[in-house]
Amino acid sequence: MNRFFEFSTAQLKGVIFLAALLVALSAYRFVRSFSESDERGLKFSFQVGNNDTRYEPVFKVDLNLSPVDSLELLPGIGPVLAERIAHYRDSAGRFTGIGDITKVRGISRKLFDKIKPYLEVRSW
Repeated sequence: MNRFFEFSTAQLKGVIFLAALLVALSAYRFVRSFSESDERGLKFSFQVGNNDTRYEPVFKVDLNLSPVDSLELLPGIGPVLAERIAHYRDSAGRFTGIGDITKVRGISRKLFDKIKPYLEVRSW
């Protein structure tokens, strides 16, 4: 006899099996609640807030004054595009507005819409 509530060995194994099954099913439900299924498999996602997509960017990057490493902080801008932006700025002159960044090869309209809240062009 064991000391666990006077259960027999077979009963104790049954309780452990049911507890393990409960934990496994709970973990499965938890993972499924944060995932979406498509043809490529599971895609994990989560929602923050109440579908409130309004936000204020934390920082602004001046296109005329920012060094290359600051340009790389923009979402979707890597080292190559940051170098292209700096090279365009050095060769063509100052940007007159944030829309001028679309003249840089590799900056599409979709990417511009994504980074627009982070851009600024100071007049001084």
